[in-house]
Amino acid sequence: MRLLILIVVVALVALAVFIPRMGELFLISLRNSDLLVIRGKAPIALLQDFADILTRHGVHNATIRAVRAEGGAQLICSGVDEGTAQRLRNAFHLYPLSQLQAARPLGERNLGQLLGIAWLAWFFAGFARRAR
Repeated sequence: MRLLILIVVVALVALAVFIPRMGELFLISLRNSDLLVIRGKAPIALLQDFADILTRHGVHNATIRAVRAEGGAQLICSGVDEGTAQRLRNAFHLYPLSQLQAARPLGERNLGQLLGIAWLAWFFAGFARRAR
C-alpha cells in the first residue's frame, strides 16, 4: 500500500513539473552575461541577437522563455525592463515557428540541460569550463 502511494505521489509530481513545459519551445538563462539554453532548442542567430540586445542594455541575469501560442509563439522574459523585453520580442518574431521548431540542438547537453533544471545546468556548465 505504501509503495502504491509513493508511486502515485511521484507520478503527480512528475505531471506537475512536465505539463506546464509541454508548450515550451525553449528556456534560455542568462547569468553573468553568459547565455545557456536550459530546455529546448533555439536558432544560433536568435541566440546571437538576444546576446547583442542583452549586452547593449547591460543585462547580466535574466530568463527568456518561448511558448507556443495561438497563431505562433510568445516570448516571456524576466529580469529585464519592458523596453529590453520588447526588443527581445521584436528579434524573436523575426523567426517563424517552423524555424524555431527546426533548430538544431547546440552541442552536447549536460545533465542539468537534459533534466531542464537551470541551477544544475549552470553548475555543470561551470564545471565544464573549469575543466578546460
